[in-house]
Amino acid sequence: MAKEWVLNIAFNRWQLNRPRYVGRVAEAIRACAPKSLDEWERYYDQTAPHP
Repeated sequence: MAKEWVLNIAFNRWQLNRPRYVGRVAEAIRACAPKSLDEWERYYDQTAPHP
């Protein structure tokens, strides 16, 4: 619980959850239509913009 709280504060403070950092995740999930978390991770690693 404490780790999630710290992560939430950090993500909100530096706005790391904005589309410019993570891409348009909802659209990507629909495009991939993954059947498992592994499938989604592989798709995201291949298509996500990496800074």
